[in-house]
Amino acid sequence: SGKTHTIFGSGSSDESGTGLVQRSLRSLFQKIALSEAEASFEGATGSEDGLSAKREVVASLKTTTRASFFEIFNEKVYDLLSPVDSLETPLTVREDSTKGVYLEGLEEVEVNNTDDAEEVLHRGTNNRQVASTAMNRTSSRSHAVFVLSVKTVQTTSDGLSKVRASKFTLVDLAGSERQKSTAAAGERLKEASMINNSLLCLGNVIKFLVDREHGKECHVPFRNSKLTFLLRDSFGGNSKTCLVATVSPSSSSLSETLSTLNFAQGAKLIRNRAILNEDTCGTVASLQAEVCRLRGELRQAAELSS
Repeated sequence: SGKTHTIFGSGSSDESGTGLVQRSLRSLFQKIALSEAEASFEGATGSEDGLSAKREVVASLKTTTRASFFEIFNEKVYDLLSPVDSLETPLTVREDSTKGVYLEGLEEVEVNNTDDAEEVLHRGTNNRQVASTAMNRTSSRSHAVFVLSVKTVQTTSDGLSKVRASKFTLVDLAGSERQKSTAAAGERLKEASMINNSLLCLGNVIKFLVDREHGKECHVPFRNSKLTFLLRDSFGGNSKTCLVATVSPSSSSLSETLSTLNFAQGAKLIRNRAILNEDTCGTVASLQAEVCRLRGELRQAAELSS
């Protein structure tokens, strides 16, 4: 139905062949470059035009981005950026009170621009598991997850540092399969069974999250599959989530179309609550000045509302 084409595109370099991932990366790095340019300009002119008396002046802004790419194949997680001799070595999923859910040994590559990020994407895509079925010559046999971690350090003219961290998780899910349609057998049949099971777990997670939104007390079974465990924050966590559901116009795929639309409808009912991941540090004087500035903004907001 075009899931992988929608997410990763056709592989061509022109704009018409790019997917959501490439377009997202290009937009993101354009905004990073613009923010750094504005911070540089403001740092050079802010103190001269008296802006520092009104609000904090950004002296410098540094953004670091790191990319990782992995797949979930037969309920095992593989690093798509590993050297060829270690591609078949599965990674261990761990949970930490500080890091949350993470993959031990996952390679992260620092990327400085769109070209670097797309090179990592291309490298990982070439290592992804695909196979031929009766319905698709290059059927995805795994769920692919591309993660871009962004860390921004903003330093103001008075020595205050604000560190913001965020993570973009871009996922291409393998589609559910009916053995009758795909004529899968042997290894292909086992892969289809694993794909269907993980998607069933994802559907159950969404169902329980919707029940929780309606006030029901229930346990959400994130740990029932690697897919839902690793994407826990994306569903009902500290994030903003967009979902693209692709369907086939063929009448032979009617049941899959209906189940996909029901899945998407359920996902739309989930309400995520995203908060800004920001830490502030600096000297005692700069922190006290920041507290005074924020109190002033609160007083102004209270006066306006009254």
